[in-house]
Amino acid sequence: MIFGAYVRPIEGESVSGDAYLIREIRDGWLIALADGLGHGLAAAEASGKALSIIDAYVSEPGSEVDLRDVLRLCHDGLVGTRGAVIGFCHLNLKDGVWSSLVVGNITFRVLSDERLSPIPAGGIVGYKLPRMVHIAKWPYCEGDTLILHTDGIREDCSIDFLAGDVGLPVQQAAELIGKKCGIKTDDATIIIGR
Repeated sequence: MIFGAYVRPIEGESVSGDAYLIREIRDGWLIALADGLGHGLAAAEASGKALSIIDAYVSEPGSEVDLRDVLRLCHDGLVGTRGAVIGFCHLNLKDGVWSSLVVGNITFRVLSDERLSPIPAGGIVGYKLPRMVHIAKWPYCEGDTLILHTDGIREDCSIDFLAGDVGLPVQQAAELIGKKCGIKTDDATIIIGR
């Protein structure tokens, strides 16, 4: 897969409270997007800490990805910070399976033969996790398009159309969507993978 990403802080801030990680791992990819509560340095500290924890987890030699374990590690590690909402996506190319787990208002979907949009669980990582978290799984198809974004991207834009346009490079699509659909009163981040 090839990925593109766009990150922009809220107007008036020099850093974004959103952060993302895209890692090629054994048999596939792990993509994570964290949105620290609020904005500015404290939000950036929370999202950055979450991604450090995730990066350390997937850096373990031969480690299998268990999204619930990653979530629990992030939750424990973010206690005492502002907390964050986080979306995880694991693509296992060997088995041909997408897996996702989302806590909070991160939007995740895959454009495949049909549009797949798992339902996120409510909660704040580092503050209060939901009692039950569901890992959504579905088959991977060659040509699928991944879209993952924070609530700083408006839902009423033509995101799916632009992200799925195979004639438009993913980085260019991410930048176009971020600039066109980003909400000025919030940090904005979008990741597109094809």
